[in-house]
Amino acid sequence: MSCRDTGAQLVSMAVIVITISIGIVGNCLAQTAAAEPHRVDLRIENGRIAGNVKTVQVQRDEAVELSWSADRRTDVHLHGYNIEVTVNPGQTQVMAFRARATGRFSIEAHGARHTVLLYLEVQPR
Repeated sequence: MSCRDTGAQLVSMAVIVITISIGIVGNCLAQTAAAEPHRVDLRIENGRIAGNVKTVQVQRDEAVELSWSADRRTDVHLHGYNIEVTVNPGQTQVMAFRARATGRFSIEAHGARHTVLLYLEVQPR
């Protein structure tokens, strides 16, 4: 094998390594962009979710932010994740979490009685 053949092989291998590296970096950048939280704005009016939203669907391991506002003071509890926030009129309260457990979880308004506002569905990847 001549030096010219060896040099051509090295150049070919370098091109392959660079191509693979670009693919890996591109995939990492895509995953970073996908790491943005799944944000949902929810408003409680007269003890119900405005806009007739019944279910929020997310993927397992996804970062989630449920942003709550209400027309009156309301305690909101996400069952299964045991997260509770108090939403006061004129303020926004955020439930931020990573969706680690899959399944269907009720989100309730707590007070004199517990009322299901909507459901969180966490789908496996």
